[in-house]
Amino acid sequence: MTRHELKEQLQHDHFTDAVSDVLSYALSNRRKLLPWAIAIIVVLTLTGVGFWYRSYRNSVRQQDLEDAFAVLETPVGSANSYSKAYPTQDAKQQASLKALSNVVAKDGGSRQGLIAQYYLGTLKAQKNDAKGAESDLRAVADSKSECGVLAKIALAQLYAGESRVSEAQALLRSIVNKPADLVSKAQAQILLARLDETNNPQEAKKILQSLKKPSQDPAVTRAVDQLSAELQK
Repeated sequence: MTRHELKEQLQHDHFTDAVSDVLSYALSNRRKLLPWAIAIIVVLTLTGVGFWYRSYRNSVRQQDLEDAFAVLETPVGSANSYSKAYPTQDAKQQASLKALSNVVAKDGGSRQGLIAQYYLGTLKAQKNDAKGAESDLRAVADSKSECGVLAKIALAQLYAGESRVSEAQALLRSIVNKPADLVSKAQAQILLARLDETNNPQEAKKILQSLKKPSQDPAVTRAVDQLSAELQK
């Protein structure tokens, strides 16, 4: 290609021509394009504000949860100038119930709200409020929260204590069929075997036998051996 031909090609490059056409159109129709430009800027601004607000709300919910946890972690005893303390365990439990309930009321349905509701349910179970505990734990168990599997286990324990064995078994089997990061299939099977230890010892032995594998997790193997020894007594 000669220098003249190259010059001609550059002068009539398609991309250059296209950019030139767009700029010419924009300059000659700037009044028509101005509303569109403003609309795009508004959309981008609102999108940015939306991301910022969601991030802000999440940080607020996280702080709410951490404040409730601070109550749960406050010791019982004599307070001093360096640390707070509750005079009695009952006073601490009442404060914890209130703190967790406030998070659930304010942030219910969110990740932080469901974590608070799980702890609220377990705390109510400790206080023998079976109805309240079941309501809170069931709400978390039916959610897609990361602690949903823990709520199922706590709910199964609650049902077992009320002799609602079939309901407890159903919850544990649902974890066996669909384990989670926090609770593996083997761990759920051990819990199921422990539940069957009294009601159906033969089924419990069968479950434990299926878990005896050379490649099994050492912690699971220890739990299986311990429970197997209990069943032989």
